[in-house]
Amino acid sequence: MTETTAPALAAASSPALSEALSPAISAELSLELIITCADGLEAPLQTELTSFGIASDIKSTGRLTVTGTLRDLYTICLWSRVASRVLMLIKRRNINAEYDVAEQLYGLAKSVNWTEQFNLEQTFAIRLSVDKRVAVSQQFAMLRIKDAIADTFNEVYDSRPNVDSKHPDFAIFATVNDKQAELYLDLSGTSLHRRGYRVAMTEAPLKENLAAALLYSAGWHKKNDAGDAPFYNALVDPMCGSGTFIIEALLMHCDYAVGIDKAANQFGFYQWQHHDETLWQQMIDDAQTRFREGLAIANEQPDTLPLILGFDADSGAIIATEKNLIAAGLQDLLPLLDIETRALDQLSSVLKPLVDDGRLSNPLIITNPPYGERLGDEEMIKPLYQAIGLILQDSFAGSGIDPMLGILASHVEQVDILPIKEPKTLRCHNGAITVYFRYGKLIAGQTGNLVSRFEKREIEVEDGQDFINRLQKNLAKLKKLAKKDNVSNVRVYDADLPDFKVAIDLYGDYAHVQEYAPPKTIPPETAKKRFNLALMGIREVFDINREQIFIKTRARQSGNDQYSKQNTTEKRGKFHVAREDGAYFYVNFTDYLDTGLFIDHRNMRARIKDNSRNKSVLNLFAYTCTASVHAALAGAKKVTSVDLSQNYLDWGKQNFVLNGLDVSRNKYQFVAADIFEWIKENTEQFDIIFIDPPTFSNSKKFQGTFDVQRDHAAIINRAMNRLTADGVLYFSNNFTRFELDEQLIERYDIVDITQKTIGFDFNIKKPIHQSFEIRHRQSL
Repeated sequence: MTETTAPALAAASSPALSEALSPAISAELSLELIITCADGLEAPLQTELTSFGIASDIKSTGRLTVTGTLRDLYTICLWSRVASRVLMLIKRRNINAEYDVAEQLYGLAKSVNWTEQFNLEQTFAIRLSVDKRVAVSQQFAMLRIKDAIADTFNEVYDSRPNVDSKHPDFAIFATVNDKQAELYLDLSGTSLHRRGYRVAMTEAPLKENLAAALLYSAGWHKKNDAGDAPFYNALVDPMCGSGTFIIEALLMHCDYAVGIDKAANQFGFYQWQHHDETLWQQMIDDAQTRFREGLAIANEQPDTLPLILGFDADSGAIIATEKNLIAAGLQDLLPLLDIETRALDQLSSVLKPLVDDGRLSNPLIITNPPYGERLGDEEMIKPLYQAIGLILQDSFAGSGIDPMLGILASHVEQVDILPIKEPKTLRCHNGAITVYFRYGKLIAGQTGNLVSRFEKREIEVEDGQDFINRLQKNLAKLKKLAKKDNVSNVRVYDADLPDFKVAIDLYGDYAHVQEYAPPKTIPPETAKKRFNLALMGIREVFDINREQIFIKTRARQSGNDQYSKQNTTEKRGKFHVAREDGAYFYVNFTDYLDTGLFIDHRNMRARIKDNSRNKSVLNLFAYTCTASVHAALAGAKKVTSVDLSQNYLDWGKQNFVLNGLDVSRNKYQFVAADIFEWIKENTEQFDIIFIDPPTFSNSKKFQGTFDVQRDHAAIINRAMNRLTADGVLYFSNNFTRFELDEQLIERYDIVDITQKTIGFDFNIKKPIHQSFEIRHRQSL
């Protein structure tokens, strides 16, 4: 059998030799150490040790080996933010897993002269880690190691030291796998990852050592090329929780040795025979001085402190962050930090000015979003991560700055959606939860869209030239208007030519093509040929591939067919993101006849947005809640969305989250109900009400049918009962022959605003919808 005894213990083979060792000689002892860490943090721990000037090798999961001096040992215990324990090898021996493992462990432990390690008055405890491939009772194996130590003392003193499993003077750590067993002395004592500043917590708080490890991974510890200033000039945590990232980053920047918290009595080497109290005290004094100086520099020379921004939608989280900052000894820096209650949807408005004035020239953006605890629905997680990427791309658009982005998630699929180039992923654990840290440079957001990038050119398509010419003529006109109004979702063609009966809507970089069902007088072969010519022309004019074009056939609809699913497979088609007036929306080009975003109501949504600040808004027939999102982003104090379909409301919630809006807040309500019944029973008053009903509906979810011409007066009258005295109700519908009920005109102040709500890309002479502004008559 191969047996190894640690060099340090070999040098101390007798008490006399140990006592004779001077501090200088002790400091140069060669120690074979195992530095443990949480699974997945091996690389960050190695990065940290390298920054200390300590070489290491990753031995296995959660274990690094270091051959170092006593000073190295003290450095790790005092300064490591990532390590869990420091173990010193006492002895190792090969074993045969086919024989009695417990007895082999007894033999290994019995071969050590424990009387040279500690005395009768000192206590000890055994901890054992057993590989799952080894068939042995862990409790029994620990008992046999304890027996070996007791037998060693009994043979010399006819007595033995006591076991103290909670607070031992010496913690002996044993490991065994199918090849080898090892005995270590735990020199760190209590786990190194524990900090003393956690006095306030939020849900699922981030572990301090994990936060530090992720900061190392992202390079927060680095200096600039000159070596005299931080590499990053700012740290941004948009969902800071109880502030762990912020605190660990500041402690690192101010040169705080986290082991100082435990220096009084918690380290395991205090009773060790080679402990050099003089050297240790010198290192403690030096660490305290470094922190005082680092804190003073940061406080007296604020320009040396990176900009620290910490936000959270929960005010309780911000209070917890401030309490923890004070507990960490960083209270003097609080006036220099920007720690605010601020929801994710407000992030861009904060970052953009800082980008413009150069204060975010090289930031680290790092955060631990809620994995679902606050959102409460797995379907909301993907939109949240997509929102973070979109908001950051918007914040740094056109700046030429590629910030470092690092985000945690509970599933790797969640971070796959993040716009990160050359991404790196660290699989680790936050407590018992497996998490994934994705980090890398932010990919700049795409500039332009199909409308803005259009350039007229010579295109020849046999039998389709008229269509090509008309489409290019339309685009030349619409491009200027779209640029003026900053619009990227437009209708560029709507059956302009009798031989090409299609509608073409552009959503950013995608074309949504709807073929009108041809009349029976047109042979199917002719209709198919013309439609294929149109598709060919579209690809040529926009210079796009097939994946960017989505095709549907639009026939006369009955009932609620325009909202019913076209894709009958169980799997829903892919959501794409469309942008409108600073908001983002999910659009679905495959599953339904309509996409989830009605382009023709663009101006109506803008009107609602312009009037929603500090108002209570009700959106009836809310569909995918696009108008509700605009109201919420504009600062509405409450937004209630009501629709019969829970599926569309869920889509609407995802639209909210996609814009960084926190759907767990009571100010945003999503109600699945029959609009007539809900508005009759609800007694709340609203400042703004928007009603955009279908032309006709015969949904199975409520009795009877809805016909907008027949029933609009009833729904408007009920809604006006819910409207405040000085409020406004916007009513719109797409029934081409719609006529407003005369009794409504007599009862309320009504203004026809159709002309103002028809966009530049629709025919104002043949309005696609009619819309009205309705108010209570004011008594004289």
